[in-house]
Amino acid sequence: MPGAVAFVAFVIPSLACAQHVKLMTSPGIEFGLNASYYKYREPSVAVTEQGFNAGLDLVFTATPGDDWFIRGDGSFAYGHNDYTGAGTKDDNPYWYAEFRGIFGRDFEYDRYGLSPYSGIGYRYSFDDLRGVTSTGAIGYRRKSQYIYIPVGVIHRLRLESSAKLSTTLEFDYLVKGQQKSYLRDAAALVPDQTNDQHRGYGIRASLYYEKANWSFGPWFRYWHIDQSETTSATVTALGTTFTTRFFEPKNTTTEIGLRFGYKF
Repeated sequence: MPGAVAFVAFVIPSLACAQHVKLMTSPGIEFGLNASYYKYREPSVAVTEQGFNAGLDLVFTATPGDDWFIRGDGSFAYGHNDYTGAGTKDDNPYWYAEFRGIFGRDFEYDRYGLSPYSGIGYRYSFDDLRGVTSTGAIGYRRKSQYIYIPVGVIHRLRLESSAKLSTTLEFDYLVKGQQKSYLRDAAALVPDQTNDQHRGYGIRASLYYEKANWSFGPWFRYWHIDQSETTSATVTALGTTFTTRFFEPKNTTTEIGLRFGYKF
C-alpha cells in the first residue's frame, strides 16, 4: 500500500506536467534558413527550368487572446537555373520574394492540436534568361506576380514533454496572376507583353520537428497555373506591318526544400 501511494504521488504530477505542455501557437519572432530544389515546367512547349535555391525567412506571430493567432511572414530565395527548351542555357539567375498575412485559431486536445487558418499572400519572382541558347535562340527576362488566398491547417503532435511534430497542409487559391515578358531583350521591335492569369492553385506541406526554440524539417510547394489571356501587338519592320499574339502557357512550379528555424 505505501508503494502504491508513492507510485500515484509520482505519476500524477508527472502526467500533469506533460499535459501542461501546450500544443498551441506561440508568439514571437522566428528566423529560418532554407535550401531547396526548384523545377519550372511548360509542358505544352517542352520548356523546363531547374536548379537549387538558398533562402531565408522571417516570421512574426502574435496571440491576441481567446486562442486566436495572427502571423505575418516574409521570405526570399535566390539561385541559378538551367534552361531546356529552344536549346539549352545554364546558370540563369532566378529569385523570388513572398509576403503573407494569416489569422487562425488553436484547438488543443489530449496529445495533439489543430490550428486552421486563412489570409492573403503575394508572390513575386524574377527570371533572367538573357543571352543565347545552344541553338541560337535569344532569351529574355520574365517577371511573375501572384496574389492568392491560403487556407490550411497546422497539426501538432506531442512527442515528449519538450518536443513536438508540426505538420502543415495548405491549399492556395489564385486570385490573380500576372506575367510580364521583356521581349525587347530578344527583339528590339517587339514590345514587352503583360499577360493576366486568372486560373490556378497552389499546394504546400511541411513537417517540422520542434524542440525548445529550434525547428528542422522538409517542406514542399507546388503551383499549377493555367494558360493566360492572349495579348496582341502591332509591329512594323522593313516597311511591313504585322500583328503578334502572345500568351503564357500553362505551367507548373515544384519546390522541395529543408528549413532550419530558431524562435526568439
